[in-house]
Amino acid sequence: MTEEEKTVVSGEVEDMTQDYLATIKELKQNSVDRSKYEELRAENKKLLEAVVNGSSVEAPKQEVVESIPELRKALFNEDQSLNNLEFAKKSLELRRQLIANGEPDPFLPVGNQIQPSDFDIATANKVAEVLQDCIDYAEGDADVFTNELMRRTIDVKIR
Repeated sequence: MTEEEKTVVSGEVEDMTQDYLATIKELKQNSVDRSKYEELRAENKKLLEAVVNGSSVEAPKQEVVESIPELRKALFNEDQSLNNLEFAKKSLELRRQLIANGEPDPFLPVGNQIQPSDFDIATANKVAEVLQDCIDYAEGDADVFTNELMRRTIDVKIR
């Protein structure tokens, strides 16, 4: 093969590679997650059965999501009184939204000369995990939440 033929073959391979990559990228952007597809299919099947049988289907409950300013106002306004369960739920939701928006994790230490370490990040994640576990365990009961949180929290004595 001459040098010119090698260049032409090499150029075709690069063009084909770029075409394959572009096609794969387009497929990923236009594809639906399999679990979401199955969930939608099951929901459609229930709706079809309800129409055929003449029964009704309960509409899925859509949770009202508060905005970041609303969450901050609810958490940090002295006029509002939240029980421990409500405060924990709103704190976790605020954290989730802030992180999703690319803002710093509010559970991490901040300051001019502070750079959060891997330990700080692991601790913040552990706090969020324990709070969520307690929320799930409580099933809406604020007293159960408080008891579970106290059971899982180590009390540190100040000297």
